[in-house]
Amino acid sequence: MYEIDFYEDKDGYSEFEAYLDQLLGSNDKKDATTLKKIRYQMKLLEKLGPALREPQVKELKGYSHKLFELRPMPERVFFAFWDADRYVILNHYTKRQNKTDPREITRAISLLNDWLERKGKI
Repeated sequence: MYEIDFYEDKDGYSEFEAYLDQLLGSNDKKDATTLKKIRYQMKLLEKLGPALREPQVKELKGYSHKLFELRPMPERVFFAFWDADRYVILNHYTKRQNKTDPREITRAISLLNDWLERKGKI
């Protein structure tokens, strides 16, 4: 089994956890479906780790760190491997175009750098 941590800033705030809470508290059917998809893919990640492949997970290549995205349509959830058998979920966004938004990737890399500075590298 693999463990999943949520990125928290230095004050302990996790944007992704707040997003999950928002989905959980919503009465919208679409939000319930999105939450179900995200939870399912996170459970697969916990169980399978690096064996989980497309279409659920895609590795984003060409960046300073190995970065991956969970792909529960239409959401994209960025995460990285950071310690032995642990992943950190960095951020998410709702995909509106065919191509992954480079600004969101840059933001995920920035969050990962902050996480690694505070929590330590592999």
